[in-house]
Amino acid sequence: MINRAKKKHWVWIRRQLADFSMKAIFKRNRNKKQKKISESSSYVPSELQPVPGTSTNDDTTQQTLRAQSSKTYKDVSELSEQFLGIVKEISEANDLLSPLKSACALMIRGIQTIRNVHQNRSNWMDLCDELEGHLQQLEIHRSELQERPGDESNSCLKALGYYLSTTADLIEIAAKASEGDNKALSSIKRAGMAQMEKGELDRHRERMETAWQLYSIEMKRLIALKVNDVGDQVEAYEKADTTTMSARNTDDDGTVGPESKIAYGYRVDLCEEGTRIEILDAMRNWATNSKFTRQIFWLNDAAGTGKSTIAATMANKWSIDKRLAGRFFFSPNSRVTQTTKEFCLFVANDIARHQPSLAHTIYGEIKSISSEQHVWFDVKLQRLIIDPVGKLEGDGYVFIVVDALDNCVLSEERVGLLNSFIRHLPSAPRLKLLLTSRPVQDIADVLISSPLVHGSDLQLLNIRNSHHPDVALYVEKRLRSISSDDRAMIIARSGGLFLYAATVCRMLERTRHRTDILKIISDIGVNDKLERRMDMLYLSILKQALIDRDAGDMMMSVLSMIIVAYQPLSSNTIGRFLPGNIYVEDFVQDLGSVLKDGHPDRPIKVLHPTFREFILSNEDRANGFLLHSAQSAAEMAYACISTLEHMLEDDLFHPVKSSRLLPRNEDIKDVDRLVHKSTTAAEQYASVFWAHHVAASEISQDLLSRVTTFLSRKYLNWVEFMSWRGSIGWCIEGLSRLRRTITNLMGSSNNTQGSVIVRHAHQFLVQHQSMIIDSALQTYCMALFFTPPESPLFAEYRERYRDRQPDIITSSSVEWEDHVVLGGHSEAIDQLIFSPDGSRLISTDLNGRLQLWDTVTGGTVGKPFDDTSHGSYHDLRCTFSRIGDRFGFITQRKEVHIRYSINGEPIIPSTQLRGICYPIFSSTVSFILVAKGSSILRRDVIYGREAQLLGTGADNFSVHQIFISPNDKMIVCAGDFGDKHDEVNHATLWELDTFRPVASYSISRLSSSYYVDMNIVFSPDSSRFVICQPGCTFLLCEGQTGKQISLSQEFSSFGRIGTAIFCPYSQYFAYTDLSNSLSIIIREQKSGRWIATLKGHTQSIIHYSFSSDGRRLASISYDQTVRVWDIETGAASETIFPGFTGDIRVCGLSFDWDQLASTSAANGHQVHLYSLKGGAVGRSDVELDDITITSDHVILGTAFVDARIAVRSGLNGGTRLWDTATGVQLECVFPREYVVDVAFSPNGKLIAALTETSDIWVLNAATLKVSQSFEMTGVRHRGGGLFFSPDSDLLAVYHAGVARIWNLRTQNRLAGIPRSSPYTNIENELIKLCTISPDNARIAGVDKGDKLHVWEIGSENKAGLQTTIGRYYSQISAKFSPMEQYLLAVVKLSSEITLWRIGEELQLLTKITLPDSIPGRISFSSDGTYMAYESFCWDIVTAIPLLAYSGQSPPPFFNSTGLQAHSFLRYEDGWIYSAFPPRRLLPIPAELQKSNFTNYWHTFHEQAILIDSRGKPIVIDCSSVLAEARQK
Repeated sequence: MINRAKKKHWVWIRRQLADFSMKAIFKRNRNKKQKKISESSSYVPSELQPVPGTSTNDDTTQQTLRAQSSKTYKDVSELSEQFLGIVKEISEANDLLSPLKSACALMIRGIQTIRNVHQNRSNWMDLCDELEGHLQQLEIHRSELQERPGDESNSCLKALGYYLSTTADLIEIAAKASEGDNKALSSIKRAGMAQMEKGELDRHRERMETAWQLYSIEMKRLIALKVNDVGDQVEAYEKADTTTMSARNTDDDGTVGPESKIAYGYRVDLCEEGTRIEILDAMRNWATNSKFTRQIFWLNDAAGTGKSTIAATMANKWSIDKRLAGRFFFSPNSRVTQTTKEFCLFVANDIARHQPSLAHTIYGEIKSISSEQHVWFDVKLQRLIIDPVGKLEGDGYVFIVVDALDNCVLSEERVGLLNSFIRHLPSAPRLKLLLTSRPVQDIADVLISSPLVHGSDLQLLNIRNSHHPDVALYVEKRLRSISSDDRAMIIARSGGLFLYAATVCRMLERTRHRTDILKIISDIGVNDKLERRMDMLYLSILKQALIDRDAGDMMMSVLSMIIVAYQPLSSNTIGRFLPGNIYVEDFVQDLGSVLKDGHPDRPIKVLHPTFREFILSNEDRANGFLLHSAQSAAEMAYACISTLEHMLEDDLFHPVKSSRLLPRNEDIKDVDRLVHKSTTAAEQYASVFWAHHVAASEISQDLLSRVTTFLSRKYLNWVEFMSWRGSIGWCIEGLSRLRRTITNLMGSSNNTQGSVIVRHAHQFLVQHQSMIIDSALQTYCMALFFTPPESPLFAEYRERYRDRQPDIITSSSVEWEDHVVLGGHSEAIDQLIFSPDGSRLISTDLNGRLQLWDTVTGGTVGKPFDDTSHGSYHDLRCTFSRIGDRFGFITQRKEVHIRYSINGEPIIPSTQLRGICYPIFSSTVSFILVAKGSSILRRDVIYGREAQLLGTGADNFSVHQIFISPNDKMIVCAGDFGDKHDEVNHATLWELDTFRPVASYSISRLSSSYYVDMNIVFSPDSSRFVICQPGCTFLLCEGQTGKQISLSQEFSSFGRIGTAIFCPYSQYFAYTDLSNSLSIIIREQKSGRWIATLKGHTQSIIHYSFSSDGRRLASISYDQTVRVWDIETGAASETIFPGFTGDIRVCGLSFDWDQLASTSAANGHQVHLYSLKGGAVGRSDVELDDITITSDHVILGTAFVDARIAVRSGLNGGTRLWDTATGVQLECVFPREYVVDVAFSPNGKLIAALTETSDIWVLNAATLKVSQSFEMTGVRHRGGGLFFSPDSDLLAVYHAGVARIWNLRTQNRLAGIPRSSPYTNIENELIKLCTISPDNARIAGVDKGDKLHVWEIGSENKAGLQTTIGRYYSQISAKFSPMEQYLLAVVKLSSEITLWRIGEELQLLTKITLPDSIPGRISFSSDGTYMAYESFCWDIVTAIPLLAYSGQSPPPFFNSTGLQAHSFLRYEDGWIYSAFPPRRLLPIPAELQKSNFTNYWHTFHEQAILIDSRGKPIVIDCSSVLAEARQK
């Protein structure tokens, strides 16, 4: 029997138990016999009786029931009586085991009887499915009790009695229904009885389900008690509750949901008795015979040969034998079963059900994995499946069944699953795997070569055997009511294909027109190919379903939605998408031979993929029933958009009343329940897939106009809804597809309003996805503010939601480019690498982050990788395989990662190796070459085997680099003799197969005494390679013999390393001219002969590549142009990218020249992705603004009186002054030299600036003119700083080892600080001044000798007070208390605060350790009572140690100065937080977030100031949000 047991959700079970004891579930009103049964069972109280006449919502039209004989009715009635007898026996029993055995035997008869009576009725067949599942669980329970007998079964006996009594009621209904099918009855009476039967059946099925659930509860409790682990078992279920929800996919009532039924093969038929004897015997022999040690049985054959039926049969047998571990049936009928993403969760959950002793372990692992951010498939397989099964006690094998692996959409996922099983199965010797699939190439490549695989040579379809005995037996049993000649004809036409036979059987069982159908089948030629026979059969099914010829369009509309839907839809859902006069359920029932649903609210499934292929094929095959996928997608798109227009509105669920203080999604309780309760299945589907359907259609002008209107009116509402659903990723993917489709259709005319609106809709989500995912309502707030003001999409929205906009002041308007901008990095990007087919892009940054991108959608692929190696610079070596299906990278600490390009999943777990590592990809395998000293080792990626390949023979030789030829036959090793420092690089060519050295090369280095990296490049055919020596040499050699062909020595004073590239399609190679890097040299690869020199760029060339036809070359330069050259003539031709690139820094060009990726100096953490095929153009002029030369924007100073800020930008140190109250840049004459620091006087009247040449400028803040200037003796230096005294009279400066104080009133330099000799760099700086006391009497500072000093200003005592405070003097700041002249607070490393009393010596009062290193500013309250640092505040008067202040508002003050200028805002995890009250306030857009946030972030009172990529300030006023927060 098929395992259709329903897994109950534990929380639901607990709720039902409570309900059972507290309130009525049903009311009963039964006849005398039923009352007697109830009394005998003594289990169900009177309040549990069903209510007579209870109605149902099911409006499914039932087909006319076929006639049954009076004998059948009698048999069914007798069976019902026997059920009732068993119930009575159970009520009188003391032991559960015996009646359980009787119940199992009786259930088998009951199921078979119902099938015989009602085999053509979907509702009765669904009942049988449920009963078979229950039966299997009864068998399992019986086995459990047989192994562990006991007397704790009284409540379980009662529960079983109640369940069987409800089952007896259903059997009785079956008897009545069979009587109602009597042909003697009138059609009206039969129809009326059928309708009454259906309502009664539904009510009793509901009772039966409740009874089964109660029985299951008692049985689980009983079994748990018998293993003395009930506490742990309940705890495991509760802990696994949320983490296994997606895997179990339960319905609202706690029963197994539709996706689980598909994944566990509940709907797959079993082999008819007597069929498939040979193959089943082979499997049983493999399963039980210890001589068969191979752990994988691979059953592979063509589609429709019955592989799934065999898999289901074996799973059922092993389940009954308690040998089944788990199952997974891949299928195109569910998103879950088209991928391996939830494979491990489903299988693990199944193992926990079939092997209860492992449940605690498995659910614990599920909970553990769910708490981790991302766990790769290989790790999940080992932790959830392999390791638990390996701990299973007992003898014999247990089995996992994986069916139809070829239905897994992604080849990489299929291969990954197989490789993981092959790698881990040996560690679980008791576990065997039954695998079925079609013999697709990627599966065969993995399995045929594996020593673990058995059965790959078995065939199910034997076309030479014309008798087809298995099919014959199947047809004989299914179609007994037709003649033997007709059965023989069907068997002959099947050609041994079970799919054909099963479809014919379903067709004949569901129709009254058997004669017509048999005539059609007989007309199909027996000599036709099997594909042709299936086509004719499908045609006949469609024609028979189309009884009313005028309804053809309606039926095709229904079919089109079933076929093009991205996930299965129910009849009711499709009905919502179609006009009301289309009766979807009628068509679905008429097409029951190829479709399966069983209920209007259950997803409709296409029974076999060949029907989908047929109806989408071509007119010759479909013959009037062809579906055009693009047209069907357009119809679906219209339906989805119309559905959403009627559903979406502002604040869809009205979660909060506030318009400013907006919650995160996680702060709203029961969001998932609210979404599910408030929306229909049609609305949920439409919200996810409307854009996908538009993109899949041939976008007409009318459809584009409809999309534009929808986005203009409902876009933000849709985004909000999808955020509540947690499905923003689907939005990005859908809009990405739509944007790319429109771009490809429109080409250079891609600037219409419709295309711009779609582009901005996509860019909105790309820019703000993290913010919107976090908080749905920020869609109307912060996310909307940071959109282009003139956008045709957002201009109206900004006006509509003006009252929700945050209070932000800036002169920097958002501008979105026509191309895609990819975010996700917080540091400057240093690599951009396209895959060979251009579908993937790797970007890495200096902080060690690697991100894989889908260039078609613009979305991320997989989880970003973050290198956690120590160090400020992370060099990730990355490469794609030659066909782009895999990529590899190596971290700073020698971790090797090999991953799939399609999904970013690892092929193997990361491997940490010693030595210099290189990932190598061949056409079939992946391996790693590791250089250890003078030896090269090869490590297999899949199995981890390691073998030494070759050695140099010299102990003191060090291999630094390895290069391999495309044909995997030759490698070149480069290195040096480290002890000799002979200023020579050495390279050796080796044969990889024989480990034989072929040729050696010694190349003098330019000047270095140490090895300098070379670039060695092989030609695509491996016939040549080029050695590129830094600074001077290009050496061309033969690829097989190593013979030197050509040597070019071109001296470069810069010591640059040149890179050669070979053209894959012609006999040329190219490299940059080392003498100036402004030109490219083309040579002929066979002889090295010079062909041309390409000149024209005015700045260094940073990238170049050949065209696909091998006749042109494209080059990209720092001069911001992309040029294209004719290789043979050297002449420039039409460029592929008109205009200027902007200040480009890192770039990449796809191999087909369809895409350009780049980063700029101003936005070095973002990737600009251009579609060149779509007609992308660059800027109209060269970008010269010094503000955007580099992204190094630093806040030098802020004024707290008149709200001004000074920002230094650019490599030349250009400094700008901004009025943060208006966002206007002020005309300020700052020095042209590099400005080291800027300070604003506390009274707001003066601005001081320090340059790297030791000049001090003092400006009048009102006129912004220079009023005073000073000069310090020193050298050019970019370290140092300056600050004013509290009364603005004194100015203290430290620079290049010199410290000075000036009185600005008298312009005199004051004594009191020791003079130091100037030094040339900050490491040798001796003095750093920190703060001046309020009475101008003291100044505090630190020196490099780890000492804190307090000097008396004007005193001749050069030493002053001093104490040792530790290292890192340059990262120390200090502040005097305004009231206590002798109190000094010192902050060290932004993580430790010390408070000192100044007397005859410095006395340490207390020390505060901050939770993290938090950059900030220290302040005191005006009355000296409180001290604050960043968002922390302490009472420094009441007690020592200090007391932390807490409250909804900051502490009170006596005046408006002092601490009120201090801000208690802070930045964390992309949000602005307040300390009083402690809570999140507003999110910060991703493009404004930087890894080193100190330079870009400042706070003033209740304002946060950020600096954008162009060096302009953005002032976010949080006062209104704070006021609202304090009122709550």
